[in-house]
Amino acid sequence: MLPVESALSTQRLTRQYYLDWVRVLAFCILIFYHTGMFFVDEWGWHVKNNVTSEWLQLPMRWFGQWRLPLLFFVSGVGTSFALRSRTGGQFAGERTKRLLMPLIFGMFVIVPPQIYFERLWRGQFAGSYLDWYPSVFQFVPYQDGGGGGSFSWHHLWFVAYLWVFSLVSLPILLFFKSKKGQASQALFTRWTSHPVGVYAFALPLLLVFWALALRWPTTHNLVTDWYNLLVSLVFFLLGYLIGGKPAFGEVAETHRRYYLLLALGLTATLYAVFWIPDWDTSELGLPFLLYGVVKMANIWSIFLAIFGYARRYLNLRNRFITYATEAVYPFYILHQTITVTVGYYLIPYEWPWGLKFLLLAGATFGGCLLIYHFLIRPVGWVRVLFGVKG
Repeated sequence: MLPVESALSTQRLTRQYYLDWVRVLAFCILIFYHTGMFFVDEWGWHVKNNVTSEWLQLPMRWFGQWRLPLLFFVSGVGTSFALRSRTGGQFAGERTKRLLMPLIFGMFVIVPPQIYFERLWRGQFAGSYLDWYPSVFQFVPYQDGGGGGSFSWHHLWFVAYLWVFSLVSLPILLFFKSKKGQASQALFTRWTSHPVGVYAFALPLLLVFWALALRWPTTHNLVTDWYNLLVSLVFFLLGYLIGGKPAFGEVAETHRRYYLLLALGLTATLYAVFWIPDWDTSELGLPFLLYGVVKMANIWSIFLAIFGYARRYLNLRNRFITYATEAVYPFYILHQTITVTVGYYLIPYEWPWGLKFLLLAGATFGGCLLIYHFLIRPVGWVRVLFGVKG
């Protein structure tokens, strides 16, 4: 995801425009998900509405299973396109320019307002933003809810991880780009071409879940985030190895209805067996092992259904997708700061939470669009700061 080469620009002859649609729609889901975080009690977030919703947690729990894995998977797909026309050195330089530079800029400019409004909301600070901002340069790591630290990458952890993945896995990526590596992919192609065999790629994800999920809860801090780090890397590598291959898209499109039905059945199982009864999966045992199987099979089925339906109905280019493909990365960088800022000022109003949800989501999309269209898109040096080609 993010600053990967779009299928639109690199695969014109093979008409894989549907990959751009998947990429854009995945980020639309992310904006709605982060809007929802303002209204639920179960998970901590930077600011919360004065009225929350219990039932909103149910769909958000489902989206939370696959929204970020999908982004890493699509990022891997885009990386496979990017490396076709670049050397390893060119690729590393381009990833650093389009990932590390926006990350650093974001940590000093985009993220700090989120921390400031959280401190105001929690009663941990009472001054102006200008009074608070110098604390960023103390470089004390942010602590969620603890009042300490003003330096963080917040939602830009995804950008940091993607930059690390791009560089650390580069020898693997280059091997599979070589003639020997391409020859070794015959087995992958066979599995990818089989409607059941394609589920073999979910096995490494399941093994990572069983081995690390209990011991290493998600922290997004890179150094003690071993489950999230490794499972995200596997999704990224799977996207690189199989996501852009015609066989993967063909089998997904041909059997999309079956994958959708399977995803719905597995989702119903998660709710009926694990989530609503709240079956304890916090210790190593049969419930945890079964939960891992259902969870990973569900994520993989959702991927196959999404790619299948997108390839069938969205393999087309128009003005919207041309515009949105470039805009999606700046939207990602900007969106959470706008959501937190607008949300903070919505808190005092005694309005129905559903109305606030619509206002907050609309303000986030609208704010991102205005900033991108009038400030980022036409100004070369600003484009660079947001990871867009000059």
